Amino acid sequence: MILASCASSKKVEDLTKATREALEMVKQEAQRAIRITSQKVENNEVDPEIGKEVISNLQVAEKKVDTALVQAANVQKAASREEILKFAEKSNLIIQSALTDLKSLNDLYDVATFSQFETATFFPTGGYVIPTEKMDEARVSMEPVVQRMIKFFGDHPNQRFVAVVVCYGFSDETPISKESGLYPSLLAKMNVTNPSRQQLNSKLSELRAKSIASLLVDVIKVNEGMIPNPRLINYDIKWLGKGETLPYPDKIKDYKAVDKRRRMVSLIWNVLPGSLYSKGVEGNTTAGK
Repeated sequence: MILASCASSKKVEDLTKATREALEMVKQEAQRAIRITSQKVENNEVDPEIGKEVISNLQVAEKKVDTALVQAANVQKAASREEILKFAEKSNLIIQSALTDLKSLNDLYDVATFSQFETATFFPTGGYVIPTEKMDEARVSMEPVVQRMIKFFGDHPNQRFVAVVVCYGFSDETPISKESGLYPSLLAKMNVTNPSRQQLNSKLSELRAKSIASLLVDVIKVNEGMIPNPRLINYDIKWLGKGETLPYPDKIKDYKAVDKRRRMVSLIWNVLPGSLYSKGVEGNTTAGK
């Protein structure tokens, strides 16, 4: 009986040790994910606001692990065998869920999630609506982005995700004449009576980003049959007009006032576990920021 009791105590001690080690591993992976997310934000591969939320949720997960580690130490000292087993079972659920989410996040960060396009690919000069004659070409341009997203869904078929897409529109400093057909069209969508050149170009870039976001949603819907479990996927689609802000000035140093390299739309997509990004409504898009 004494030998059996000692053997049982040893098994419980080993179980508690294994639980602590697994919790420590989750903590290390969460810390690693925080570092990588910060790097992705700096490299323009994750939108800053989205990265902030992901990091915040990772930090919450890390604190939960710290709490569980304290509980593990207390349980080993004072709890009964049954209480230790219950704690280990509960902790295992937390550990497996966290590791699954962290693995999918690491997998995402191995995929190219950034794309950029010259606005001439989609829009006529001074336009923000994709004309019929350019629509096929525009859809073809979006197809690689959607296919990468679908492949990711297929590689993780049973997880619940939020597919977050952010479209940024940029313009150069070309003035928009009050005599042009574009001016009254933009003015009707603004809350100012005498907008500056910068305000007009900001609105133009926003509307172009919105058009690309809408196009992307359409292409996703066409390909939805290729997604293993579409009911598990929510979408959060955003667009933002950056106007005359220089796109990625750390990479290009010789921008000019009138420069086609500044007339562009960039797109970042991230497929995030629901535990790390809680926004997004299935089947809907979110208005531009």
